[in-house]
Amino acid sequence: MHFFLCGDKQVGKSTLIRKILDKAVWKYDGLLSFSRFVDGDRHVFLKSVKGDEEGVLCGICSNHHVTERHPEVFDLVGSPVLTQAGLSADVVVIDEIGSMEREATIYSTCIRDLVSAPSPVILGVLQDMCQTELAKWLRSSENIIWYRVTEENREDLVNEISGRISDELFRQTGSR
Repeated sequence: MHFFLCGDKQVGKSTLIRKILDKAVWKYDGLLSFSRFVDGDRHVFLKSVKGDEEGVLCGICSNHHVTERHPEVFDLVGSPVLTQAGLSADVVVIDEIGSMEREATIYSTCIRDLVSAPSPVILGVLQDMCQTELAKWLRSSENIIWYRVTEENREDLVNEISGRISDELFRQTGSR
């Protein structure tokens, strides 16, 4: 079973992922996204969970619309990180899936392969407004438990999701 978060923009989905990882007793790896504002535009970066690197620019948003996409970053940087995480980690983090990777076919295939497998467990974020083929496929997947993050529940979800992941790993391996 896999666990995905969705919710309104800026509600704290990525922050929730980081808080869950802070409590983690299991081995995890994967990808995090983060933003920086430059001249009023939101620059979105992708980086390895384990890496100290600054991240690689994967897109730019202006007035809540993607104005620049770099699908090659997802394919050439993101896919190898996720593939390695899938081989070595108990939990693979994918924060976040949205429309920027619409044309990143290698990356999308990598995510489909990971989600189709029973292990490792995936902890991911999917943007609510995303209507890509990958997003539609994820929403129809029967092996994903979805959590809608709100300002009211986001603190409670840290322990709930951490516990569910631990339970799933115990179910899969017989040990914690």
